[in-house]
Amino acid sequence: MASTTPHQDLRDPRSLLVHARDARAAEEAHGREVFIAAAHWALAHPAADEWDSACVPGTERELAIAGQGAPLVAEFCIDEFAAAIGLSTDPGHYYIGDALELAARLPRCWRRVEAGEVPVWRARKIAQATRLLSPEAVALVDQRLASFAHSIGGRGIEQTVKAAEAEADPEVLRAKKEAADDKRHVTIYSRHVDFHGKVDIEGALDLADALDLEDALAAVAAQLKDLGCEESLDARRAMALGELARRETPLSFPADGEVEPPARSKRTLQLYVHISHAPGQNPFGTAARVENTRTAIDLDTLRSWCADPDTQLVVRPVLDLAEHRSSESYEIPTLLREQVILRDVTCVFPHCTRPARSADIDHVVPWDAGGSTSTDNLAALCRHHHRVKTHHGWTYEPLEPGAGPPGSYRWTSPHGQHYLRTATGTTQLTTTA
Repeated sequence: MASTTPHQDLRDPRSLLVHARDARAAEEAHGREVFIAAAHWALAHPAADEWDSACVPGTERELAIAGQGAPLVAEFCIDEFAAAIGLSTDPGHYYIGDALELAARLPRCWRRVEAGEVPVWRARKIAQATRLLSPEAVALVDQRLASFAHSIGGRGIEQTVKAAEAEADPEVLRAKKEAADDKRHVTIYSRHVDFHGKVDIEGALDLADALDLEDALAAVAAQLKDLGCEESLDARRAMALGELARRETPLSFPADGEVEPPARSKRTLQLYVHISHAPGQNPFGTAARVENTRTAIDLDTLRSWCADPDTQLVVRPVLDLAEHRSSESYEIPTLLREQVILRDVTCVFPHCTRPARSADIDHVVPWDAGGSTSTDNLAALCRHHHRVKTHHGWTYEPLEPGAGPPGSYRWTSPHGQHYLRTATGTTQLTTTA
């Protein structure tokens, strides 16, 4: 492993500790400079005053990324700064917003950040806790917290914010408390699928609803056992929830008042099987990729789903992602659209991970500028980045065949930054002064 300080002997424990300490200090200093730059970038891009921009659909809007009283910023400025520091648009929005919140609404805390007295991660926690406060309440927080900002923990920040809000905005705090009293929710973590196709669920229900659900799960779990299921009780209860979910969901109330048990509906399973040109080779090894959750599952789990008699399989035409397809019209045929979605997987803007399935299909070279409706001139762009490309000076082009895998693009930002986007991620190609 190469060292950034070759004059030091990193085999010596004392030298290793000094090296780690110095490297950590340098890391914090660089992070602070980036954070300060984010605030200045936001302040340098105020929202446009031109009224006519609001009359053109899709053009840049004013964006509130910090709390009340902080300057509004031009929407598209977020994308370029975020890309430059290796973030997608949404994390970049929050990062720049935290910096602007401190610079514009917490000036005492901000001066300590600039002086290197408060680490960025701790300052961001303060900014995130104050973003919804009124100017009066946030001023109290800044006054009371600045001296302790370098050492205060999350609990202390929370207590300071609540005390300031109670003093400055008692009615607002009361309304928040009333809204928070209803904790009912059901959350399905479908983006966190384990390798065996399992996801976690959590929720909070009214007691009556929870007892009804408990009875229903117990009844269906018992039926599964009677039918020969040898799984554990916990597993059968989990299976029972899926059985209940696959029944007709609309509530119906017949005129005679008799409600018949809903018919059990089949599970619909739509698979995309990626086949290597090399015989006997599966590009995903012993796993299959699930498109809508963007995760991998083992093939045994996939086989069990397909073997379920209550699963309805949907077979789509085989698509060769390397095949060239085209159309003579501006409208994109269904198979060509599907090919682009499966090839690009996500929005192809630098660092963006929004799924291609819900994105727009963009003509890289616009149709009215002579661009074709074809495989090599279409790409998936989420609606926001489609607007950024159309209205804010970003340009991109597919790599020449052989220069990279299909779905590879070279992007250029309005300020001359260059990025290579491939299926494996985004790389910044050049840095301008």
